[in-house]
Amino acid sequence: MADIHQQELATRTASLLNSGEYSDLIITCGNREFKVHRNIVLPACKVLATACSGEYKAGTGGPIDLSEDDPNAVERMLRYLYTGNYDDTDHEANEEAGKTRIPPPTSVQVVPDQRSETSSIASDALEKVATAPVHVKVSTLTNNVLVYSLADFHDLPLLKNLAQTKFEVRAADEWSVEDIITVLPIVYATTLDSDRGLRRIMQNVCLRSMDHLMCHKGFRSKLKGDASMCFDVLDAVQMRSEERDFDNDRLKGVDAKFKRVIEWTKAQERVFKSLLEQSTACANCSRSLEVSVSNGATTGWQGPLIVKCRHCRAKLA
Repeated sequence: MADIHQQELATRTASLLNSGEYSDLIITCGNREFKVHRNIVLPACKVLATACSGEYKAGTGGPIDLSEDDPNAVERMLRYLYTGNYDDTDHEANEEAGKTRIPPPTSVQVVPDQRSETSSIASDALEKVATAPVHVKVSTLTNNVLVYSLADFHDLPLLKNLAQTKFEVRAADEWSVEDIITVLPIVYATTLDSDRGLRRIMQNVCLRSMDHLMCHKGFRSKLKGDASMCFDVLDAVQMRSEERDFDNDRLKGVDAKFKRVIEWTKAQERVFKSLLEQSTACANCSRSLEVSVSNGATTGWQGPLIVKCRHCRAKLA
């Protein structure tokens, strides 16, 4: 019952964002305009609340300008603030079908820059964004990366966790080398070196496909542009090597144990053959030889077999 009411509430608040009815604040991003509601957006996002304080333009009734961010990522962030979730699949709002812009980590103009630490590839991406449009193929992975970066800047940890979870679920699917080469630089361009969330996931993705990646010229050229990315990939290579060494050691242990099992089995087989060659009757009760067998080990499985006559229970071996 509670789920029905929560769904109804989410639908109702989403309709406010869709229609802009009763809006008292405007957020602009590129050529898109979002009519939002202060009592919903500002309590949830301190960065936007700061943008609406008196010292900034939005505090005097002007719009909040997020023109350096990706419009679709901004829409997903707002939808999360209204409903607690967002759709990470592509939709018709894209101005160019199948493409979206990589935003720089320093994004909101109306608040002070909070990102002083960036990797070299992030700096390169910032320069390219400033001088020319940078486009990549839109995918659900890229959508979640952009939301993750936006949530980090706007200090929305729950949205950031949600974006990471959605990204990790999508990342569990099969990857092509081209997919990795496309998404990996975007992850490193939009996250700090100290932020291991998406980078850890991409490291595991690279680990699964390392043999194919290391043979790809495009992948190697990407590594040359960023020390952090190169270090993480080398770390993945080391992890792969350690896993293989562990697997080899484990196989050696299994092989040694298997050999011990064979030796033990052959030893017990010799006991039976010797017993049957000596007599076909029990030496204690003289009845036809029928035996019961049990393991005499106190621990483990490699103890001697105990052979007894099934009639008189006398120990025969």
